[in-house]
Amino acid sequence: MAVIEPCVYVDGELMTPALLPTLEAKARLAFAGAKHFPTFDIGYTHIFRITAWGRSHDEAQRRIKRKVGRFYRKMNQVEGFSTIKLDKREDYIHSNRNHSVTYEIMYVIERTGSRTQRPDSPYPDYQQDLRKLRFAPETAAVLIPR
Repeated sequence: MAVIEPCVYVDGELMTPALLPTLEAKARLAFAGAKHFPTFDIGYTHIFRITAWGRSHDEAQRRIKRKVGRFYRKMNQVEGFSTIKLDKREDYIHSNRNHSVTYEIMYVIERTGSRTQRPDSPYPDYQQDLRKLRFAPETAAVLIPR
């Protein structure tokens, strides 16, 4: 589950989420579904992690560039999307001699007031992960089986 907390505005400016909810959201990224699918809850901040490995630094860079490009192509089509923070981490894994590159993207889907703005179904394990949150994002009501 990549939802951090509802959007907080001070004097019309979007504030960066508090540290504790951010760390809790990062911990939830360890669940199977959350590793591969971003969430689209309107009016909430989110975090998503993208990792790529390669036998060389260049191969890892090519793979991460392709994955991040795919993420932004999809997310730029979501009304109200914007990136708050982007962290990049590069590692060398000694045990298998691979290189890894990880991006942590903190983003927001702001409420635009448009009638065309509606949440999309995020990832398959979303319903189970909702139980771990102390609040219910807007998408939760949309995804309830009828």
